[in-house]
Amino acid sequence: MWVKICGLTNPADALHALEAGADALGFIFVRQSPRYLPAHDPNWQAWLPTLQGATRVLVVSDPAELPDGWEQCFEAVQLIWEPVSSALTPQSLTGVSFVEPPPLGSPCTQGEPSLGSPREAGGTLRRGADSNPTLWLALRFPPECTADAILQTLDALHAHAERFVLDTYHPTLLGGTGLTQDWARLREVCTRAPRPILLAGGLTPENVADAIRTARPAGVDVSSGVEAAPGRKDPAKVRAFICNAKTALEVERG
Repeated sequence: MWVKICGLTNPADALHALEAGADALGFIFVRQSPRYLPAHDPNWQAWLPTLQGATRVLVVSDPAELPDGWEQCFEAVQLIWEPVSSALTPQSLTGVSFVEPPPLGSPCTQGEPSLGSPREAGGTLRRGADSNPTLWLALRFPPECTADAILQTLDALHAHAERFVLDTYHPTLLGGTGLTQDWARLREVCTRAPRPILLAGGLTPENVADAIRTARPAGVDVSSGVEAAPGRKDPAKVRAFICNAKTALEVERG
């Protein structure tokens, strides 16, 4: 099970997440977020590139939030995507050239065993030869959206994204709400999605195993659920979350 620890704001928390076994580290560049990295540490570019062994992910909701020099620090961009117009694509909004996602039916990883279909692959494509990043799309669907409706949106966007992050819907907040969503509804989505799904929203060390067993995502994404305070991680919670996520399906494997 693939695990992303998001909302990191300082090198100590990032290093601890890395040492605890995180597969991806998320850094938020949404100005209204209490986890907005430059507000916590204006000198973030001095230490962030030194983090090795996990995918470094830049999280934005607007292309204007991309900081200068970000290309040297991050391997993936997670765009909080609100598809207001079918005429717009993620690339046209950001103006960034991303690594082309793999074709449907091919493994979604490099340097890992083939896992069959893209939705089963938990790893991420690394940068291509041209050093372009990969693109992740974070989406939120209201409770009234059916699995079929969600899948229609994912099918329309899969040509642009290497993976999808499905977060809890909130009418005003973009993420970090601490609210869970209907995991049972998302099981069909995770099974049929054209790209790997990272499940987010209200996950904690206590409920992440149940969420995984119910929804069957390729990975999980947590921020507020492992914090001591907004922007400050609790080391014990981070360790417990990663351990519980990675062992959630062990009983079934025997």
